[in-house]
Amino acid sequence: MAAQLQLVFDHGKRHELIRGADEMADYVDIIEIGYPELVTFGLDIVSEIHQAHPDLKLCVDAKVFHGGSGITRRCFEAGAHIVTVLAGAPNPVIQQMVRHARHYGGKIMCDMDGIKRPARRTAEVDALGVSYVSIASGYLMEHEYDLYKRNHGSIFQLQPLDLAKAVKRNLIHAGLVIGTGVNMENISQVMALDPQIVMVGRGIYYDPNANNEFHTASLDLRIARVNELRRAMGN
Repeated sequence: MAAQLQLVFDHGKRHELIRGADEMADYVDIIEIGYPELVTFGLDIVSEIHQAHPDLKLCVDAKVFHGGSGITRRCFEAGAHIVTVLAGAPNPVIQQMVRHARHYGGKIMCDMDGIKRPARRTAEVDALGVSYVSIASGYLMEHEYDLYKRNHGSIFQLQPLDLAKAVKRNLIHAGLVIGTGVNMENISQVMALDPQIVMVGRGIYYDPNANNEFHTASLDLRIARVNELRRAMGN
């Protein structure tokens, strides 16, 4: 099965998010409603996009740690197809989420960011029934890591793609998701790990020369980048 392309929205105002979903819905497999947008706009933004594009898969990056049953149920009822949980969440929370996902026909994605023993935890969450395990770090977080490294030494035992390799070796049931600054320069390395989902944000959206608040690339450029990524992904 070819990898799916997930477009990450992690900035913008409400009308820009709606417009971005309208513009890109026909070109990507999944649109992620990022954690900042979920905090700012609530689940209403998920419902609005779902109603406008009922066949589009939506990943709600809820980063659940507590209250797995209630949060998960609300996300799926709003129109989510995938809901994220932090790998550091207690096992019963993840199990609750998996049960709710099965009830609603959805999937749970487990975010490994910040886990000190990722290989061991991967095996544990895989056994709990999550559908995906993700290796992802946001743009601002990557810069925070770089600053920490300069001041205190590296906090990574492995670089992101090496970490993805370690995680991949411990997956039996769940699919691998990679989203660590993916662009055309590293997509071949990403695809060598056979991910089920590739998450891309800035690699599609960012244009330093764009004359707008968030340096968002033109629609033509975004579509061209998506098509280029898809060819490199083999779909």
